[in-house]
Amino acid sequence: MSLLLAVELSAANIIAIIPANGILLAALIAFSGRKLRLLALVLGAVSAASIAGILNGSAVAAIAFAVANTGELLIASYLIAGIRNRYREWQNEDSAERDRLTGLVNRTRLAEHIETTISRSEDVALIFIDLDNFKSVNHTFGHKVGDHLLKTVAGRLRHSVHATDVVARLGDDEFAVLLSKGAHPTAAEIVARRISDFLNAPMRAGGQDIRVGASIGVACWQTEMLSAHELFRRANVALYKTKSTARGTYNFFEAEMDRRLQQRQELEQDLRRALAEHAFDVHYQPIVRLATNEVIGLEALIRWRHPKRGMVSPSEFVPIAEEIGIIAPIGDWVLRRACQDATQWPDHVKISVNFSRAQFECPNLQDRLKAVLSETGLPPNRLQLEITETTIMADFTKANALLAELREFGVETAMDDFGTGHSSLGCLRSCPFDRLKIDRSFINDLTTSLEARLVLSTVVKLATTLGMHTTAEGVETQEQYDILKAEGCGEIQGYYFSAAKSAAEISTYFASQARNSIPLDERRRAHRD
Repeated sequence: MSLLLAVELSAANIIAIIPANGILLAALIAFSGRKLRLLALVLGAVSAASIAGILNGSAVAAIAFAVANTGELLIASYLIAGIRNRYREWQNEDSAERDRLTGLVNRTRLAEHIETTISRSEDVALIFIDLDNFKSVNHTFGHKVGDHLLKTVAGRLRHSVHATDVVARLGDDEFAVLLSKGAHPTAAEIVARRISDFLNAPMRAGGQDIRVGASIGVACWQTEMLSAHELFRRANVALYKTKSTARGTYNFFEAEMDRRLQQRQELEQDLRRALAEHAFDVHYQPIVRLATNEVIGLEALIRWRHPKRGMVSPSEFVPIAEEIGIIAPIGDWVLRRACQDATQWPDHVKISVNFSRAQFECPNLQDRLKAVLSETGLPPNRLQLEITETTIMADFTKANALLAELREFGVETAMDDFGTGHSSLGCLRSCPFDRLKIDRSFINDLTTSLEARLVLSTVVKLATTLGMHTTAEGVETQEQYDILKAEGCGEIQGYYFSAAKSAAEISTYFASQARNSIPLDERRRAHRD
C-alpha cells in the first residue's frame, strides 16, 4: 500500500523507499519485540514523512504515506512475533518429548504412544533394553565417547525396526522399542533377537572398537492389562530377569517372574531393616596349622536368621546387598563385631574378615581401620583382611598401593578364592599379600585328579617362594587332609576340623583348651562333631 502511494507521488524515486523499509523489516524479523515496535512506529513515521518530502508530495500525501508505511511495519512486526512465538512453542513441545542427545522420544511420549495404540485395540509389544557395560565405557574412555556410543546404539535400534515402530531412550543407558501394527510374540522375538545381535556386536565410537552388549526384556499386551504402566512394569520385570540370570540375552515376561521379584523386593526391605537393627550375627570357622593341628586363626562369617524364613544363606543375601549398595556398611559392621569378639580370645589367634570391593574402594581406608581397631582394642597384627582377586584387578595400581599401606600399618592381607580369577599368577607375583587362600574347587578334586594335586603342589611352592603362607579352604575328608599335609600346605579350614561356630562356642573352646591338655586327635574329633 505505502509503495503504491509512493509510486503515485514519484515513481522515479521509488528506490529511496526500499532500503529504509528493508532495514526496518530486517530488524523486526530478527529482534521483534515491544520496545522495537515502538521505535519502528516513531522511525517509520519520521522516515516516511522525509521520503514523502523528498518526493515533493503534498502534506496530505506525506501523512498518508507515513500512516500507511508505519502501519504496515507494525502489522508485519506482530505477524513476525506471532510466528516466532509459535515456532518456539513447537520447539519446546518437541524438546519436551524427545531426548536431546539421540533425538529419540522420551518415556512420557512413549507412554502416550502406547495409550493411543491400545485405545485402538491394536496388539503391541514393548521391548526394554539395558546396555550391560556402559558405565565402564564412560569410566575408561570418557563421557564424550559414551555419548557417541549412545547415538550409535540409537541408530542401530532404528535400523532394527519398522518406520511405524517407536524407539525411545528412557534415560542413561536404557532404551525401549514399541512394536505396533498387530505385533505378536513371534514377531517380538524376532525383533528382540535382531536387537540383541546388533547391540552385542562391536561398535565404533570415538575411534574405539567397543563391545558393550545388552540385556533385553519383552512384554506383549494382554487383554487383562489396564494401562501402559502395567506394560512398562512387565517389560521391566522381564529385563530384571535377564540381568539377574544371563546378561546379553532376552526374556519374555512370565507370571512366575512377578512372584520371584516380589520375594526379592521383600528380601531387600528385610535386609535393609536387618542392617538398621543390627539383626545379623557372626560365626567363626577355625583355621588350623597342619603341623600341629593348633587353631591359629578364625574366619568371621556373617549369618542372618530371618524372622520368617529362618537362616538365610550368605550366598543368597550377600549378592543382593552388593546390588542395592549396602554391602559396605554390612561389611563394616562385621569387621567391628569380629574385632570386638577377637579381643576375648588368645593373643596368638588372628581374626580373618572378608573385605568387599565396596569397602576396599571407600576413601580413607586406613583411617577407618585405625578407628575400628582403636575402638575395639584389637592390635593391628591380629587382623587379617581377605580380598578377592577381582577386587584387586578392578584398579590394580590403586589396590597395590593400598595393600602396601596395610602391610606397613601392620594389618595382614590374604588373597581369597585363589584360582577363580583370570590373572591369578600375575596378581600373586605383584601384590604384597601375606597369605594365599586356595579355593575349595581345587581341594574337591584332590583325591580323584592327579592334575589337581600337581596344581596344588605348584601353588604351594610358588607361595612359599614368594614368602606367603597357604590356607586350603573347604577341607572335608581325611584323604584331603593327608594330601595337603604331604604337599606342604601350611593351614587348613573346613568341616574336617570344624564348621563355623558362634562366638560363645569359640570362647568355650578356648576356655576348655586352657584348662585341659586335650590330645590333638580328640580335639579335632570334638570340633568335627
